[in-house]
Parts: sequence; structure tokens; C-alpha cells
Amino acid sequence: SNVDTKYRSRLNVVFRLQKQGVPDEVLEKKFVQQATERGLIGLAGHRSVGGIRVSIYNAASLEGVTKLVEFMKQFEQQNSQQ
Repeated sequence: SNVDTKYRSRLNVVFRLQKQGVPDEVLEKKFVQQATERGLIGLAGHRSVGGIRVSIYNAASLEGVTKLVEFMKQFEQQNSQQ
């Protein structure tokens, strides 16, 4: 993350998807698109930084977080390099 640790939010989880240790914007766009198709919305990172941003405020349901985790596992399996 580009944000100093003392200023990072614990409720906004930010991360990058990478190929061979390099952030991959194409893979991130694919992730956001497929997540949106599954009803998981608002995951695109800040427009000037990119990446993925998951907001887990009090209104986030356990069901929604579980659905996201399941999607992330499937996405990793389908897109990881063997």
C-alpha cells in the first residue's frame, strides 16, 4: 500500500493483483468485472492508485464477506500461474 501504516484504515482493505511480482491492471479489471457480475460491487481501488479496495464497515454482512472470500479463492485458482 502507498499509505503510511499509521494512517491506514482497518476497514478498507487494499491490495494489488500481481503476475510475477508486478501489479497487473488487466487482471485487476478482470477481478472487478467478475466480482461485479456476482453482485460484489465497489471493489475498484482509488482512480489515481488502482488496485482493489474492500470496504468492511459495520454494514458489511458476514454473508457478503463470505461470498467475497469464496470468489477470491475461485479467482485465484482460475488465474494463478501453474
